[in-house]
Amino acid sequence: LTHLDWVSNTGYQYGQFHWNPGHMIAITFFFTTCLALALHGGLVLSAINPDRGEPVKSPEHENTVFRDLVGYSIGTIGIHRVGLFLALSAVFWSAVCMLISGPVLPEGGSWPEWWEWWRRIPIWNP
Repeated sequence: LTHLDWVSNTGYQYGQFHWNPGHMIAITFFFTTCLALALHGGLVLSAINPDRGEPVKSPEHENTVFRDLVGYSIGTIGIHRVGLFLALSAVFWSAVCMLISGPVLPEGGSWPEWWEWWRRIPIWNP
């Protein structure tokens, strides 16, 4: 059984798996990891690939770019720590996603049905 088959079967078994709150958080961390990696990679490539005749930029130049753009730079070691945190968070929430699919859902239930608790909050039906 391939990984993609397993993912597909799990999705069908638990009914619309993308409604799983752990899955939502994990996917958010995966996309944020990709965004951070793209920003970091683009900045590094722009610093080490200067125009002909220009010197290679230093990490301080990279920090200045982010200070000017965002108002804060986390630094050279900090961005790698953030990347590690984001990647490990994605893995952690992926595991949580799988673990809560068994105990949280009733037998034969689906994630869209689980979210009905939100509609039953008394403030929605005064």
